[in-house]
Amino acid sequence: MLTGIIRKGNPLRSFSTSSFLQAGHSKWANIRHDKAKNDKLRAKQASMIATRIQSSVRQYGVEGNAQLQTLVDKAKKMSITKKVIDNAIKRGSGESSGDGSVLSQVTYEFIGPGGVAFIIEAETDNKSRTIGLVKHAMTKFNSGLSPCLYLFSRKGEVLFAPKSSTEGVDELLDVAIEVGAEDVDRYNDVDEEYRGETIYRMITDPQDLFKVSQELSKMGYQLKDSKTSFLAELENEVEFPEDHEKGLSKAIAMLDEIPEVTNYYTNIKDNEE
Repeated sequence: MLTGIIRKGNPLRSFSTSSFLQAGHSKWANIRHDKAKNDKLRAKQASMIATRIQSSVRQYGVEGNAQLQTLVDKAKKMSITKKVIDNAIKRGSGESSGDGSVLSQVTYEFIGPGGVAFIIEAETDNKSRTIGLVKHAMTKFNSGLSPCLYLFSRKGEVLFAPKSSTEGVDELLDVAIEVGAEDVDRYNDVDEEYRGETIYRMITDPQDLFKVSQELSKMGYQLKDSKTSFLAELENEVEFPEDHEKGLSKAIAMLDEIPEVTNYYTNIKDNEE
């Protein structure tokens, strides 16, 4: 999906309350919100859910896999057919080889005006073609290939609904400590995927993602998503590039048109206007 529309956040180094922003509070949020309405992008996201299901089964199996159940539920809400879901599970279990194509996972690093950094992930059977398409898209934002992974941390993210309307971040801090998460905050649903539902997010070490997902599920929390992301370090965030807004919007639109691109992350701040 894209495995998910851009998700950027701040991995906090201690347990603390994090503020959240609604769509429309920043120009960066507006760009993300607008692209979430793209029908072609939604279709791309749906196809990538099948890939995530396959990966989850391959890593953790089927029985007792809370992450898998979360992805299957998400797929059903996106009207993905049972046949597609079942085939993804079979491929993950080694029962089906799919179309025989061999895909490589690649990561590209770009830096543009104002120190804006992008990490772009893709799955492709033709690396030369894909990097060409990605580089062309990023030229619209005057961005070039440049190391920037050091500006981010690889983290796990578990999205879930609280058990009651009275359960907030303060109450969930104890839960986060109990399950081995690093932090918890209220999730910024810029894409309006959850239609106004209150959602919280736990940040984990990537190696602890599956364990935290399993523990939250056992405790009765309704999981909404479970994935890994690149999150910008607080000290490495930059302001929105006002003078390059059109170029940034164009670059993102073009990235969304590239079938091989599965996700991308940036270090742009979410400032209220």
